[in-house]
Amino acid sequence: MVGLSFLLGLLLAGVWGGVAQTPEPPAPPLAGTLHYVAHWRLLPAGTASLSWTEQGGQRQIHFTANGSELVDLFYPVHDNMVSNYDPATFCTTSAVNNTLEGRRHRLTDIQFEPEQHRLILDETNPAAHPPAHKHDVKPIPGCVADMLTALDYIRAQRLHVGDSYSFRVNEGGKTSDVRCVVDLHETISTPAGRFSAVRVRPELMSGGDKKLGQLWVWFSDDARHLPVEIQTRAFWGTLTAQLTK
Repeated sequence: MVGLSFLLGLLLAGVWGGVAQTPEPPAPPLAGTLHYVAHWRLLPAGTASLSWTEQGGQRQIHFTANGSELVDLFYPVHDNMVSNYDPATFCTTSAVNNTLEGRRHRLTDIQFEPEQHRLILDETNPAAHPPAHKHDVKPIPGCVADMLTALDYIRAQRLHVGDSYSFRVNEGGKTSDVRCVVDLHETISTPAGRFSAVRVRPELMSGGDKKLGQLWVWFSDDARHLPVEIQTRAFWGTLTAQLTK
């Protein structure tokens, strides 16, 4: 079973992208925390949250995900991710992740240096005996975004039906190119209420794993562009996350 971070993190393995266009208007800042509940085949899959803060000219996004008791019996999920980016450029400056998904546990620190066209990756596998460490310096094509920064980049767009946006992502590996299409306007019912929303569908153009499945994200059709519902569909079924408050 795929972890919640795969879903709410918008394809953690690299389907969302970094900046290639200047958003207009600027990304609307959000205060406080958004909470989500996820279901798989009508079964509770877990909970997640997204929160935003501003500090020292940087915008920080904090994401957490925890599997339900039922899911934890088969595939434990406990993720904690923090990304910092420059809101003027949507260039990610750092990403610090503590991810436990199934038997895989990773502590990852990525420092992005777009002017030097590189990122610095430090990763630890605390489950290994002794714990395994990896240090790597990898090339990037200048300004890129991790998946949480990419979420705010999409929120900053006008999101009219028929619009499409092309950009890049890097999660510490290879850079992926993505196109996102706004393909539908509809009303969405969630535990947090009913929302007039637009649906965004990402398409992986190059890089990453093209067999990841299909993904749709519904954003509220107002100035906030809240991500109110996220759905991914793959060979194992459909996983849906909805805003609760």
